[in-house]
Amino acid sequence: MRTHHVLPPCLGILLYLLLIPSTPAHGHKVMIFAYQEQGRVHAEGYFADGKKAQDSLVEVFAKDGTRLLEGKTDDKGLISFPMPDAPEIRIVLTASMGHRAECTLKGDTLEDATPGGLRQDQRAGGAIGEERIRAIVSEELDRKIAPLAREVARLHRRGPSLTDIIGGIGYIAGIMGLLVYFKTRRKDTT
Repeated sequence: MRTHHVLPPCLGILLYLLLIPSTPAHGHKVMIFAYQEQGRVHAEGYFADGKKAQDSLVEVFAKDGTRLLEGKTDDKGLISFPMPDAPEIRIVLTASMGHRAECTLKGDTLEDATPGGLRQDQRAGGAIGEERIRAIVSEELDRKIAPLAREVARLHRRGPSLTDIIGGIGYIAGIMGLLVYFKTRRKDTT
C-alpha cells in the first residue's frame, strides 16, 4: 500500500517564500564615478560593499560608439586620462566576474577656436559675452563640486541591507527545506 505525503505546512511556507520574487542582491554590484577636472577625467570603480574595483578594464567610447581608449584601474580602483576630444564620452568599467558599470561625461565644448586662434569674445575688444560668462561659471562650479560629488558617491556605498540579509537567510532555509523534503520522501518510498 502506497501512502501519499502531504507537504508539511512549514515546508510549504518555505517553498512559497523561495519562489516569490525578491529584490536583487547588491552585494557584488559594481559602480563607477567619474568627473572632469583641468582637462583630465578621473574615475573610480568600486563595489557596493566598498571594495575597490582593482585591475578592472575601463573602456572609453564616443557618443557614436567608437572606442577611444582603454586602460585598467590601479590598486585603489582609480584611473585618470586626458579628456578625449569628443562632446560626450561613455566610460565602461568591467570588473571581476563580468560585473559592469558605466557613466557618461559631457566634454568641454567651450573652447571653440576661430581660424585666427581667438574666440569670438577675445576678438571683440576683450568684451566677454554672456555665453562665455556662463561657461566660466559652469567650469568653476564643476571643479568645485567634483569632490563633493565624490563624497556623495562614497555615502551610497553601503553593505547589504536588512532586507538583503533576511532574503539570503530565507533562500538558505528554503533550500534546506527542499533537501529535507526530498530526503524524507526518498526514505518513505523505499
